[in-house]
Amino acid sequence: MQLSVEYKDTHGTLSNQSYSLSRLAFAKHLAFSGQGAPSPKKFIRVISMFLHYSSYLKRTEFYNGRFSEPPIQLSDPTEKGQFSNLAGKAIADFLSKKIDGSLLTVNYEAAMRVKGMPILGQRPDLLAHTKNACFAIEAKGFSGASGDMTVHKAQASSGQIPTKFNVACVSYNLYKQVECKYYDPVNYNYVYDDELFKTLTKRYYSGLLEFLNNNYFEYEEVEFQQEKFYAVNIKPKFFLEIFPRNLFRFHYWHELFHMGEFDRLRLILPREIKALATKGLTKNSEPFLFESIENNYLYIDNDRVGLELR
Repeated sequence: MQLSVEYKDTHGTLSNQSYSLSRLAFAKHLAFSGQGAPSPKKFIRVISMFLHYSSYLKRTEFYNGRFSEPPIQLSDPTEKGQFSNLAGKAIADFLSKKIDGSLLTVNYEAAMRVKGMPILGQRPDLLAHTKNACFAIEAKGFSGASGDMTVHKAQASSGQIPTKFNVACVSYNLYKQVECKYYDPVNYNYVYDDELFKTLTKRYYSGLLEFLNNNYFEYEEVEFQQEKFYAVNIKPKFFLEIFPRNLFRFHYWHELFHMGEFDRLRLILPREIKALATKGLTKNSEPFLFESIENNYLYIDNDRVGLELR
């Protein structure tokens, strides 16, 4: 999917940008965006999302720049609204990595709980961290027009956690031709909270470390762009344990991705994940800039977590 983005920078200057989003990349951001600590138990979220929303993710429509819709007899406006919201959050997470170089996003409310703040009043959807700043994101997904960006920007700025800037990211016309608006006004009174960044990233990588400490998964060391990673094989054995045999059939996964066997899916993790789970990221941490070269079978995010279909 080619995302057409209307970008307003911190000086208020508008420009048009374009970003390529593969289905594998969308899968990563749909399942991981805002999660504080992904883990094997939460991996059910990935499977559940693609089984439940598979009719919105048909390959032909996706690579023609739009999301698909279920057949008329299965049409449900509530479900469509839920998917639109999730898609908007996934695209916002993706664009925060591409445009502002964020390393991690968490649900804003989860960050408030870490800081011991009362969960009161309005707040944005996500809190994102770069290596030297954090910013809030209000993410929207609409089947029609983008709505009033002034309102969305106000929502992005409504939180209690100090941020350098606050992004309003709206994805719209989702089922015709996806378009995005990404506005990020600056806050000059911002002071960086390094301890919050460390705490949130330690939780994030600690959850992912469970994939290496679990008998369900085998892994090996691999290299991408001169950097070492672990590739974790997602075995069917794991899903036979968490799903009743009479409710889950592996051919569904093949139907969703149209390629190979179910166990071709691998989770990519940074080789330094044990250290990251203990110490977290710091101001000196650099994002991993994945060079896709139109590769729809591999995606690695700025946080060095990705998916691969072999």
